Amino acid sequence: MKIAVTDANIFIDLIEIESLQLLFDLGLEIHTTLSVYHQLNDEQKIFAEPFVHSKNLSLYPIAYEEWLEIEKIDFPPGLDPVDKTVYYYAEKAKAIILSGDKKLKTYCVNKKIEVHGILWLFDSFVEKQVISKRTAASKLQLLITINDRLPMDECIARIQKWSDE
Repeated sequence: MKIAVTDANIFIDLIEIESLQLLFDLGLEIHTTLSVYHQLNDEQKIFAEPFVHSKNLSLYPIAYEEWLEIEKIDFPPGLDPVDKTVYYYAEKAKAIILSGDKKLKTYCVNKKIEVHGILWLFDSFVEKQVISKRTAASKLQLLITINDRLPMDECIARIQKWSDE
């Protein structure tokens, strides 16, 4: 099973649209760092905790020595330290990265690390028939009202396509 290391904004987006379960229905082994998990607020953790307790979500603690290794990596300026842990752990685990952070995604592409965002997840939900196209369209419609940093043209194109099918 392929490992996917997920950043906080993917969890937050899916929690906000009451769709976190879908992430675990894709057939990926979902991991994150403990640092990412700590970025979630208490309410968000309530939604994530069942996946941690059932061991469907693995939390990786970054040891002090690993933080020292992370600091030696030539990351782009302004990349959040927690996002650095996502990259570090994914590279170590030979995993893909699920992130909505533009700096992290660009860095991963440059380093030839497989990285995907929320739209790839929606495409995967539909492709693997985890949800219907109509449900995907309505969930994505809800998401764009909550997260204004998404690529609107791509979101609207998917919503229209899935609504028409």
